[in-house]
Amino acid sequence: MAISRYLATVLTVASAATALSAASAAPASAAAPSPKALKANVLKLTNAERAKAGCPALKFDAALAKAAQRHSVDMAGHDFVGHVGSGGSTMVTRARAAGYTGWNSLAENVAAGQKTAAGVVKSWMKSPGHRANILNCSLEHLGVGHVKKPGTRYGTYWTQDFGAKF
Repeated sequence: MAISRYLATVLTVASAATALSAASAAPASAAAPSPKALKANVLKLTNAERAKAGCPALKFDAALAKAAQRHSVDMAGHDFVGHVGSGGSTMVTRARAAGYTGWNSLAENVAAGQKTAAGVVKSWMKSPGHRANILNCSLEHLGVGHVKKPGTRYGTYWTQDFGAKF
């Protein structure tokens, strides 16, 4: 079932309390993947989870990626994890500002502290609300944001923005 524009806004506020943080760090690899490779791996791993549930693969969307990255930058810059931005932005306002228009459904997952793409997708899959977004077969597009910022409470910040258009 597609999430209406109104319900998308309500879910953003309601799910703010379910933002994830990592409880333990994954071992560091010798050569850290590039930010682009990390984001591509999140899409790949998310699509693998969707395939197990019989959902079609999500397609990369540049506007949602811009919205997700901006939100991850905001979370890292202000050292918080949540769905409402430091200036009061919401998933809906961020998607619009980034140029994702004509949508009929939006969803967002945020997390912090996970060092790897596998770690963050695993965390999201353990959370009922985040898992529901990943396995929502009516969603079509995905953009991923990731920021690594040592010296902050979490060190890494992640955003998945999902959408579907009319």
